[in-house]
Amino acid sequence: MKGIKLVVFDFDQTLVDTLKGFSKAFSEIKKEFQQFLDKNGYNIIVEDHSSELKETMRELDRNREYDRNNWWNPLLKQLKVTELQFTKDECEWLTKIYWDVTSTNTELFPDTLEILNYLKQKKYLLGLVTDNDGGFGLKKIRLAKSPIVKLFNQVVIAGDDVPEKKPHPAAFQKLAALLKISPKACVMVGDKPFTDIAGGKAAGFHTVLVIRDVWEIKPQPDFQIHQLTELKALL
Repeated sequence: MKGIKLVVFDFDQTLVDTLKGFSKAFSEIKKEFQQFLDKNGYNIIVEDHSSELKETMRELDRNREYDRNNWWNPLLKQLKVTELQFTKDECEWLTKIYWDVTSTNTELFPDTLEILNYLKQKKYLLGLVTDNDGGFGLKKIRLAKSPIVKLFNQVVIAGDDVPEKKPHPAAFQKLAALLKISPKACVMVGDKPFTDIAGGKAAGFHTVLVIRDVWEIKPQPDFQIHQLTELKALL
């Protein structure tokens, strides 16, 4: 790719390995569900339904339902619990547990710092476009705990800094405009075809997909990589 001035990254599962955190958070949520069901007289073993619950969570994520407050009652429904629902306060408590556990069990991918420092040395501008975590300001709090945020020239949180979440191009366009860079001189690097690649393309960016999971690769990115350090050969 020639003429690139701005390299834009997604955060979760692109630069930061959140799967460990999500897994631990899921374990804590299952404990909370079990206590809730036991208290209300349900003879259901939550652990026996882990695969179905995981698939429901994956589908909610794919549908860009990032507000975890809206996850817990659909998961109850998945357990065939239809007579009861979590209250608003209970949902917010579960969400707090989820993000607290996730945040304390999140790690950078092994080559994240290497590629970011390399790009800085090569005088590329660095941008971050990430969706919010559902509630306003939640993602900003989580980002503030990451050691890499200071390396970026500009951060845009879709859903907070612009109303629309990815794959809407607004967040990408805002980032490029703030740094006064033409979309044709920008490349978006992300792990999800249906948000990062679709949004980058809609904004007129070049696109690079980091293969982190098994997704339908649609739309097609300009390039696919398995390690972030492969960007060195592309830029």
